[in-house]
Amino acid sequence: MSDTTHNNGERTGLYRFTSIARPIDPSYLTNRALLYALPVLGVLGAVVAVTTGQGDEALRIAFTGMLVSFIAWAFTRDLAPDYVETAFVALGLAWLGSLAFGTDKVLVVFAVLLLLRVVNRTTGLPLTWFDTASVLGFVGYTSMQTGQPLLVLLMALAFALDGLLHQPLRRHLAAAAVCLPLFAWLVANAPGFALVQLALVDWVLLALALLGGAVFVVLSPEPISYYDNAYDRLDLGRVNASFLIGLLAGLQAVVTLGPTAWFETPIWACLFAVLLSFVVRKFFDWKATVS
Repeated sequence: MSDTTHNNGERTGLYRFTSIARPIDPSYLTNRALLYALPVLGVLGAVVAVTTGQGDEALRIAFTGMLVSFIAWAFTRDLAPDYVETAFVALGLAWLGSLAFGTDKVLVVFAVLLLLRVVNRTTGLPLTWFDTASVLGFVGYTSMQTGQPLLVLLMALAFALDGLLHQPLRRHLAAAAVCLPLFAWLVANAPGFALVQLALVDWVLLALALLGGAVFVVLSPEPISYYDNAYDRLDLGRVNASFLIGLLAGLQAVVTLGPTAWFETPIWACLFAVLLSFVVRKFFDWKATVS
């Protein structure tokens, strides 16, 4: 992923075919840091596995830790594009989660990452027809495989936002409409689907997350990050909307799967890292103002 690749909207390389893929360009410091960190985490994961009597699982644990760490980094980069350093905090939390809690579910994270890019357009390019069909197919498949049909409603919201926000892609309003019968079909073919009973502590945590997310959106300044393929900076409305998509994805996972969803995927590690970084930034801003 590039931080500020400026080609003035011209489609080159992979972007000739897709608008939602973000190749990792090693010419940027943050990307090089990621490429250095992942093998180190893999080795550390293998060492931890051996020293804890899981030597026969060392390779799997090392690979899982690297995969979970990478998707957490990528997810956070799109969840809060201006919080570059926070992506590495999320990476570390996700890696620790993979060791301590067996965090290994990344399919949903990949699906939601696509939805974030539908909304925030960090590449600077509207989706191609191929992208639209691919997102519909992949998120629909993920919903069936994971038993989370609410992801399809989230996809409908993402498409609708892309069809209404800055430089709208109107055909995505039709794509949003297509998601509704797909959701009905998924629910009809998953008779066991039901929202789970949550403990009070889970509802309190969800309420705090929603409150923190609302404050984050209200107080977020204009983005300083640029589109990958344009000279313009990211649109604030789109960035905030994509953050809310990520927050709702975490919420739907908990109400669908129960408390295990807090740790099964890195989504909540990423959300926690962003909200914590937001609080820390605001604290130091306030401290600088009063001093």
